[in-house]
Amino acid sequence: MSATLLTGEELLGLFELDEAGTVLYSRIEPGGTGPEMSGRNFYDEVAPFENVAEFRRHVTEFTLGASPADSFKFDCQYAGCIHPVKVLLARIRERVHHDRTKSVLVHIRKVA
Repeated sequence: MSATLLTGEELLGLFELDEAGTVLYSRIEPGGTGPEMSGRNFYDEVAPFENVAEFRRHVTEFTLGASPADSFKFDCQYAGCIHPVKVLLARIRERVHHDRTKSVLVHIRKVA
């Protein structure tokens, strides 16, 4: 596993991921700036939280399902601290193959 790009920081923002977890687009919140993440694996190189495998399971289950959008609450664990977030997921499908998911939008934000 590679080192994460945002070690020890809370990861909030919008990410477009392909089926392997490669970042196609990213916009970090609140300032909107951060290291370049395109082309990196979200789960192995970007997400700094310790329970990223559980997060990946949620996104994979969504990807394998049929729903166009979903949301869930998640407790990101950073060095023993818990940061609750709300995760919004949206499916992007190919124009020609409507049954195939091209990528998934993952929006991670603080719980209101």
